[in-house]
This record gives sequence, structure tokens and C-alpha cells, in this order.
Amino acid sequence: MQQAIKFIRSNLSASYSALELQSVSRLLISKVSGYSFTEIIVNKNTIFSEEQRKVLQNYVEKLKRGLPIQYVLGETEFFGLHFTVNDAVLIPRPETEELVQWMVEEIKHDSLILDIGTGSGCIAIALKHFLPDADVYACDIDEDSLEVATMNAENLGLKINFFPCDILKAEKSDRKYHVIVSNPPYIPCSERKDVMNRVKDFEPERALFVEDSDPLIFYRKIAQFAQSNLFPGGNLFFEVHRDFGKACVQLLEDMSYVKIQLKKDIFGNERMVRAVKK
Repeated sequence: MQQAIKFIRSNLSASYSALELQSVSRLLISKVSGYSFTEIIVNKNTIFSEEQRKVLQNYVEKLKRGLPIQYVLGETEFFGLHFTVNDAVLIPRPETEELVQWMVEEIKHDSLILDIGTGSGCIAIALKHFLPDADVYACDIDEDSLEVATMNAENLGLKINFFPCDILKAEKSDRKYHVIVSNPPYIPCSERKDVMNRVKDFEPERALFVEDSDPLIFYRKIAQFAQSNLFPGGNLFFEVHRDFGKACVQLLEDMSYVKIQLKKDIFGNERMVRAVKK
């Protein structure tokens, strides 16, 4: 195993910082060996089989090409839950965990919830896990994303009602909700140059970027949809671009939403918005 760690570091030191490389090494060794992080330390003198060495080499070659490690391994964690991921879905971020935590603390536990643009299903599934009495629906425009999300819910033994939907065209739902949540595309195309290569080159573009001419298009459309499909007093939650939090608040005020809150993430960025339908 020591030789494997040296192999990883020698091949990936140009691609990752020292701290990142330490994390990547642990993840790769754990995946190949089946050991937990603690077991890796205890079994550090284990010698990998030829098959294990081939698997590790394949992983490292993909990482050298820039693929995110979550796609290379086909998995990640979100809120302590195990998720399958591939290039059909965004890799869940820690900031989104903060949004889910806020919701769990604030909404009624038997709420009827809709997650718009569900991707891997991470928001909907985490909400159902922590709020088992909630009735959770989730939609996405992409059928491949819905397939991944459905697999994740089934693997965790959670019932989520998934369905296809293009929110830019949707108007009326066949039901009303107590809570609507979305982490929609919000990075202006002009900022593409500032996004890490392993994000912009491999994660799905239409889940990341919006036209510079209307960066709030999804927030406006979802807020319009929510006006018709939230119960009075229902909650609307968004994850937002750190530079557009106040603009999103203004949009919601102009649409007569009340009790609007703009919340910062752990890095001090204005990242989450909550609003209430009159």
C-alpha cells in the first residue's frame, strides 16, 4: 500500500495541492482496497494484487486527464449519504448541504416538497432522509439525471416521486406544495474562464451556466411557478450565485413574496435565499 501511495503522489502532484492530494490518495486507496480511512492506517503494509494495481493505474490515468475524482470513482457523499454520480449530474457541493440543513431546521416535517432541477437527487433525497414524514417530489429536464437520481433514492431505500419537467416552460402543477426548493444554473457564461477545468470540462454545462443577458432567468421562472403552485404561506428556497443574492431578493420582493431572508454560507458568501408566498 505504501508503494501505491507513492505512485499516486508521483503521478498527481502536478494536478493537486498537497492537501487535495492527501484526500485524493485516501479516497483512491479506500476504493481499491475496500478499507475505511482508519483501516488504511492499520493495514498500511498491505501489498496490492496485480488486479488492484491495474484498477489504481486506471483511476490515476483518468485523474491525470482532469476528470473529477467523484466521476472517476462513480460516487460521492452528501450529508453523510452515499450517492452515485456520473457526468449526467453535477457533483453535490458542501454549500448545498448548508441549504438542506437550513430547510430541515425551518420547515414542517410533514411538508409536501418539490425539488426543481434535482440532478443527482441530493437535495430531495437528503430532505426525505432527515424528514421521513415529508412527501418529496423532484423533477429535472434531463432523463439521464432522473435515472441517476432514481437509482440513488432506491439505493438508500427512500421514496421520492421523480418526474421530467422543463421549468422554463412549466406553469401549472397537478398539486400544490408547502415547499419548493431549487439549486438552478446560475454561473454567467462570461465567468466560464474563472471556473476550474475539472468542473467546466466535465460537469454538465446546462446545469452550471446561464446567459449573461438574463442570469436570474431560472429564479424568475421558478418564482412564477411557485406563485401558482405553493400553498399560501408556503416556502421557496434557493441556492444562489454569491454575487446575485441581493438581486434575487429584489426579484422576489417585486413578485410580492414576503419574509425574504438572504443567508451566508460558511465562507461568508451570500448563498441561500428563503421567501414566503403571501
